[in-house]
Amino acid sequence: MSTPVEVSVMGRSFTILTDENPDDVLAAATLVQEHVEELRQMRTTVASDRLLILVALNLAGELLKSNQSKVDGVDGLISALDGVVLQAEGLAKAPLR
Repeated sequence: MSTPVEVSVMGRSFTILTDENPDDVLAAATLVQEHVEELRQMRTTVASDRLLILVALNLAGELLKSNQSKVDGVDGLISALDGVVLQAEGLAKAPLR
């Protein structure tokens, strides 16, 4: 069942229905508001719709970087495990003394 969650972004209140944890929705709204305030400090006059587009693009960019970092980490782990497997195979083929 969907739970209504009240959030505020840019001085406007919104009711969001969610099947997820309501705290996650509140945290997301807080993150968006923090980015809005950060961009407002950098740019004196930006229309609200443009400001939200910039926030969305910034957050999407951060998400893409984070996902790529995870992929790179997994690739590195796979490479390291391949090295361990090769060493183990080499040891298995070595004559016993």
